[in-house]
Amino acid sequence: MKTITIAAPVRNREWILPQYLLKIFEINYPKSLIDLHFVVNDSLDKTFEFLTEFKKDNKGLYNNIRIDVINNNSPEDEREFSVRNKYIYRSLSNLKNYIMSKVRTDKLIFIDTDILVKPDVITKLLKHGKKIISGLIYNGYLTNKDKPYLYPNIMQLDDNGQYRHITNYHVKTAPALLCSKLQRVDLTGAVILLDKSVYKSIKYGFHPQGEDAYFCKMAQDNGFELFCDLFAYSQHIMSEQQLREFMNEAKNNTLLPRP
Repeated sequence: MKTITIAAPVRNREWILPQYLLKIFEINYPKSLIDLHFVVNDSLDKTFEFLTEFKKDNKGLYNNIRIDVINNNSPEDEREFSVRNKYIYRSLSNLKNYIMSKVRTDKLIFIDTDILVKPDVITKLLKHGKKIISGLIYNGYLTNKDKPYLYPNIMQLDDNGQYRHITNYHVKTAPALLCSKLQRVDLTGAVILLDKSVYKSIKYGFHPQGEDAYFCKMAQDNGFELFCDLFAYSQHIMSEQQLREFMNEAKNNTLLPRP
């Protein structure tokens, strides 16, 4: 079996870290083959303390748990275009490149800290044997709450060389899929599994559509293909209000009578 590192930059995630780390813990892949690497950056809340407590409680279960602190003094990411363009994308690129420089495992999976994955996310992605493959999330909850699937984390280049969201029927119905559905993509991220041959040769950098756009373009230029398994769907939690709604829905579902 492959050794794997689960990694993410982390900033001011106290509000979601308990649930995020619970979902990481519940991943059904041997913990002895997993390294965890978190880089805390410019956090003003208890993010570092939450991660430190998790490391203390689970250190003996995982192969390794690493927590670094790198402060770039960048402003808070409030999804405002000019701030992201000037500060956030460069900061995230530097943090992800730092992580990749330290990883030694067969595979590296970046899982953003506002995403709640399912237990089988790693096994679903690994089985395809792809060098670069992502799981699916929706990014449209703040833009179009009723149709969040219109803004997934997968895009393709149109005839004018512009990235466009892939919004086909399978993307729309992804949460209900019963088997793998592999989709070729030109741009993806958020929950992305990388082979060692990728993360040791390709770097993140600035792009006006985000650091993932730069990374994916460089990967394609170096001959790597990009895929997404729509079946490996994860819940993107974009606000504290959405987290409360998600938790209430999950609680209610567990209380429903079984047929």
